[in-house]
Amino acid sequence: MRNPGAAQRRTAVTPSLGEGAGGRARLLAVLWGLTFAALARADAPLPPPAITEPPFALPLLDGEARTHAPPPGRLERGALPDPRALFDLAMGCYPARSLFRAEIAIEGRAARRQAGADALNPAEAAAGSGASYVGVVARIPLYSALEIDRERERELRRRKSVAEAVGAMTQALAERGVVSRKLALFRALEKRAQERVAVGVTETGEQVQYLKDVADLEGRLNETRAKVVEARMSFIGLCAEGAPADGVDAYIRRFTRGIE
Repeated sequence: MRNPGAAQRRTAVTPSLGEGAGGRARLLAVLWGLTFAALARADAPLPPPAITEPPFALPLLDGEARTHAPPPGRLERGALPDPRALFDLAMGCYPARSLFRAEIAIEGRAARRQAGADALNPAEAAAGSGASYVGVVARIPLYSALEIDRERERELRRRKSVAEAVGAMTQALAERGVVSRKLALFRALEKRAQERVAVGVTETGEQVQYLKDVADLEGRLNETRAKVVEARMSFIGLCAEGAPADGVDAYIRRFTRGIE
């Protein structure tokens, strides 16, 4: 005969066992969740320290305060010296005279008498002729064919030196105008890149690249200035000191204002 009380007790125990298994599952899930959260917090990077000073800002190469507006107008090419006029000036002021031309000079001689005889020409002194005289003498040098060829070679080297100086001067002046215009444009781009970095549109590398370009153009501008100065000194060295050199220098300085 069955015991009704035992059946009721078994029925009451079964749900309690089910609830205990669910509770353990929930407890394990909570423990696993806490473990994963702890591991995630351990792997997460630490927050950056608080910044107490303003962010780094890369200055411009020249450090001038300006806007990013490009230079107005178009490329202005400066005036260049007339090559033929400059060549003729340099050739005309060469310190050495041409050896193919005759020279006219004043010649004077004075005699000195010693013991009744003229030291210059004893025979004339004995005859009672004049012991001194002044005269105009024309000298025309006589050369061999070899000497003439050598003089022509020297003249050719002289003309070549003057022609090279004229070409160097003209090229340096023309190149300086182009480099100056390009430098003004890249300065505007450098300023624009600085403003873009400040608002966070681009990285600092963009400004660094334009800064390098501006520095290179500054170097090229200095090189052209040095070439102009070198050519000018070459012309002065080819001329005789004084008025001839000053005349050539004054003509060159008409085209080099603001460079030297």
